[in-house]
Amino acid sequence: MRVAPGGRALYEDDMSTSPRRATYRHGNLRAEALKAATRLVARGGHEQLSLREVAEAVGVAHRSLYNHFVHREALLDAVATETYLKLAAVVAKAKTPEDYTARYVRFALAHRALYALMTSRPHATMKHNPPLQQAAHKVISEAMRIFCADIESPAARRRAVMKVYITLYGGISLYATGVLDQPSEKALIAELSAMTSGK
Repeated sequence: MRVAPGGRALYEDDMSTSPRRATYRHGNLRAEALKAATRLVARGGHEQLSLREVAEAVGVAHRSLYNHFVHREALLDAVATETYLKLAAVVAKAKTPEDYTARYVRFALAHRALYALMTSRPHATMKHNPPLQQAAHKVISEAMRIFCADIESPAARRRAVMKVYITLYGGISLYATGVLDQPSEKALIAELSAMTSGK
């Protein structure tokens, strides 16, 4: 028991308060916010995501997030970076053009909202965000490994990879919106594999 000003006795129940979040106290706020933002994007898309919503999910004042993300777009860039790295790890296991295409398409369709966020990041501005640029280039490097093994010209390699990504992005986008008439994900992969492998 303690005595409060004015002589009133304070018992344990009076002094109980909610402890500060361990994530913030231990300096994990950035990582926790990134996890929360990833979950929120996966569930509802990135277009309406706000720092306030992420802060509420983590349990801190939204102003605290500005110590780690200068603005909303910086947080979205961080989520996109992590997603690119996950995709890079998936396609790094590919052995053939067909395998790369299948792995890429399955990832995109299994994580549609996160894929939409990734592809919303303008490549021309990535030079101002080295982590995001490096993560995106990991995916591109895996495509070069698979699709450009026999191509020596840098310009021809660039065009070959561009053709692959235009094909994949277009096919996935049209399928996801119901415009492309494919009966199943498996059928879509078969069609895109034929296109990207040149068969």
